[in-house]
Amino acid sequence: MSSWTRALGVLRGGTQLLTRSRQRITTRKSSGGSHAESGYRQCPNPTPKEFFYAELPLSAAWFWILWHCWHDPDAVLGHFPWPDTSQWTDEELGIPPDDEE
Repeated sequence: MSSWTRALGVLRGGTQLLTRSRQRITTRKSSGGSHAESGYRQCPNPTPKEFFYAELPLSAAWFWILWHCWHDPDAVLGHFPWPDTSQWTDEELGIPPDDEE
């Protein structure tokens, strides 16, 4: 008896699919259009608010880098005294003597 009820349920579902009128398929655009519309090979234009939120951390990062380059240059250039290049000899630089041909 249970096989008959199961078969009837399948047949009822199939007939409902066939007799039901065609319905339009609607697409939902992510809660009200707050997102940018995309197109083929086109970049979406950011809103001024998105532009500000993108520029804010970038500006803070560049401020941090330039501030520390100015106030702590040893972190970038190294912790050693720069050599005085006027004290180097020609031999140390690999320059042959003038009288040698």
